[in-house]
Amino acid sequence: MHDKVQEAMSRLEQGLEQLLSEDAWKRYLRCQARFHTYSFQNTLLISLQRPEATRIAGFQTWKTMGRHVRKGEQGIMILAPLLAKTSETTPERSLVGFRTVYVFDVSQTEGKPLPEVSVPRLEGDAAIWPRLRDACPYPITETPDLHGANGCFHGVQQSISLLQSLEEQHKAKTLIHEWAHGLLHAAPDSERVEASEIQELEAESVAFVVSDALGLDTSSYSFGYIAHWAGKDTNEHLKRSGGRIQKAAHRILQSLQPMSSSQAS
Repeated sequence: MHDKVQEAMSRLEQGLEQLLSEDAWKRYLRCQARFHTYSFQNTLLISLQRPEATRIAGFQTWKTMGRHVRKGEQGIMILAPLLAKTSETTPERSLVGFRTVYVFDVSQTEGKPLPEVSVPRLEGDAAIWPRLRDACPYPITETPDLHGANGCFHGVQQSISLLQSLEEQHKAKTLIHEWAHGLLHAAPDSERVEASEIQELEAESVAFVVSDALGLDTSSYSFGYIAHWAGKDTNEHLKRSGGRIQKAAHRILQSLQPMSSSQAS
């Protein structure tokens, strides 16, 4: 399996490099880069005022993207840092407080369509699904609604939820993805990775590598999913996380190996 994991890692890197060179993805990533990453406090403020919000930007940013805020729309209040020069001997400015600013969701704007790329779900049966389900060390629950997600790893309960309506191929890939989250980001001895985009890159990369080693091609979904989360620095992040991805993939594949007769007895 070691050779298969190495081959899958090479295919993953090459596939992502090719995907990111395509014009449609270049336009999409340039668009995504215009959206600000908000702090936990501001994310909470946004969710309280407009829970259905998806893409948030300021009035002027929307204008540079060829869209304008519709007349009469109420802005979403967030906090912006207030910087000021606090010393005559240094040019640096320090945080002295916060001020309120207003941003708007894409649903409050109109104008030029934003670039979109599709990441279609996998369809069809998967022979590896029963093996994965039976070998997974975490309890698995299938549920009719996960609020837009295909799967979820619950850190406190150390369990996995999967969307019931997924076809077997996508269900198998999603189980590996959540299993990887458990190994890499929720185990007591796991190295802390705070950035959600890196967590998602690692988990989906493990899903691709394990699936590929088992004969299931998830590239039509995995490549786009990874690029969506990690953006233009995808391959750089992939190389930094490569060792962690391979280690988690090996652990999952080893769990699928049948026990020897001596072990079984």
